[in-house]
Amino acid sequence: MLVILAVVRERYLHTATNYFVTSLAFADCLVGLVVMPFSAIYEVLENRWLFTTDWCDVWRSLDVLFSTASILNLCVISLDRYWAITDPFTYPSKMSRKRATILIATVWICSSAISFPAIAWWRAVRTEEVPEDKCPFTEHLGYLIFSSTISFYLPLFVMVFTYYKIYRAAVIQTKSLKLGTKQVIVDSGEAELTLRIHRGGGTNTDARHLFRTASSTPEDLQDLEEPLTAIHNNCLTRVPSTRINKQHLGKNFSLSRKLAKFAKEKKAAKTLGIVMGVFIICWLPFFVVNLWSGFCSQCIWQEKIVFAVVTWLGWINSGMNPVIYACWSRDFRR
Repeated sequence: MLVILAVVRERYLHTATNYFVTSLAFADCLVGLVVMPFSAIYEVLENRWLFTTDWCDVWRSLDVLFSTASILNLCVISLDRYWAITDPFTYPSKMSRKRATILIATVWICSSAISFPAIAWWRAVRTEEVPEDKCPFTEHLGYLIFSSTISFYLPLFVMVFTYYKIYRAAVIQTKSLKLGTKQVIVDSGEAELTLRIHRGGGTNTDARHLFRTASSTPEDLQDLEEPLTAIHNNCLTRVPSTRINKQHLGKNFSLSRKLAKFAKEKKAAKTLGIVMGVFIICWLPFFVVNLWSGFCSQCIWQEKIVFAVVTWLGWINSGMNPVIYACWSRDFRR
């Protein structure tokens, strides 16, 4: 809830990434407010349902809806970080508020599609009479495979793939910055230059200095009188610094701003990497047991206890996400 209030109140948090984080926090909040209390009552009373059968079906549907929305929001956030890290020059223009809204709407529509319609179908086709004091969940193998794939395994694959690509991109960029180089796209994407800044004695300028000058402008960069070495298509050429500034950097282009932006995106990627790690630890046991029960429910020893443990472990993930952002994200600590 505090994450949502922070994004609503603070204008500097009004970014596409934080909109995704807000959607995630909203889903997590609903898990805590709507799903977990009724489950706690159900567990304390030893699987005795005190409410109506209709509310049982609605509650089960909301459980699937909010939990799936939380997981899919994490998937979208990983894609957002992937685009920001691997394509930092065009990311701000591509990830507009409108596109962020469309992605968030897609998350909630997909989550709704595998919760309410599916539960309604199961309720219509089930033949066994359900006791009024029980609130079972569907054991239909087809639905368990479908919902587990959409809700967990597919998002897990996307998150692992994107964070691997993010890690590779971050390693390459960090190495190039330590060497005093930076790959940039110039001339409207027609050419790629690797710029290396030299002092008079041939020693590379510490690239980290550019991070501390994030407020620089293209005009400020013209103060660098040393020539730049450009590596273009594996050919080494020396280009006057004024030529690079005027022809390739442009009036609205600031290399130092881009480097500072990369540092911020890298920090955000680390935070979301921690979120993804906690997500896997919390949810993987549930979806393994969930699928296994569909194939062989008798194979699970103490099935009720095991399901209760892995289910609550998954829900704990919803409580961990805000804590991680509060502890690791500099923007949310302000």
